[in-house]
Amino acid sequence: MERRGFVSAAGTLGALLFGSETASATREQRGTQPQDARPSPPAKTVLHLSSGETAAYKGALMNAQNLLADETVPVTELVFLSNGPGVKLYTPPGRENDFADRINSLQERGVSFRVCQNSMAMLDLTEDQLIDGVEPVPSAVGEFARLQEVGYGYIKVP
Repeated sequence: MERRGFVSAAGTLGALLFGSETASATREQRGTQPQDARPSPPAKTVLHLSSGETAAYKGALMNAQNLLADETVPVTELVFLSNGPGVKLYTPPGRENDFADRINSLQERGVSFRVCQNSMAMLDLTEDQLIDGVEPVPSAVGEFARLQEVGYGYIKVP
């Protein structure tokens, strides 16, 4: 009985050792990645800001900077879209908003800034009151739908 137990244990151990090698080799032959590998993110991304809080502006813009700085993420197009009270981010520098320089810096790096015209109307803002280079769109939800249809990934930022 003792010998049978040893042989059985040795066989099980061998199957585990050789089985994992075989699975690994098969995975490499097929060109697949292990289950714990991180997937490649979409190359086009839209960041959504709807909060009117100054801390949210800061955090949202930092998310855009961090995304562009992350060399493991192949972002080819980045859109920053604001609606609701978040559209105030795009107003000229003043007591409540000192983010124009950060926005201009991100624009120079290719980030497209867009604003919901419905939200602008709700807050009585006109295009003349926006920072240069911010593009109004008819509705944020329509723009999100359109961007997702053409392959953009969606990230809600603070």
